[in-house]
Amino acid sequence: MNRRKRQPGRAHKAGPHFAPAAAAGDDGTFRVPPSYSMPKRVFVICHYCGYTPDGDVPHSGCCPKCGRFSWERFALAEPLVPKHMR
Repeated sequence: MNRRKRQPGRAHKAGPHFAPAAAAGDDGTFRVPPSYSMPKRVFVICHYCGYTPDGDVPHSGCCPKCGRFSWERFALAEPLVPKHMR
């Protein structure tokens, strides 16, 4: 593979996806942290089989569907939560 090394003194050109966010203030900081922008709902799923328990992880830590012990937590903004899960 032929890769060119960056030469000293030459600035790296950032693409359009590195442009400052529109929500940023004049000093480049966000007025409100993105995590506080709207209410969130936290969900838990089994990493292996996708089982979603009612509430929190079972007390034993074992997934009742597949028997493994790996759980993932993620948050969704309230408007993105499906209506049948509200």
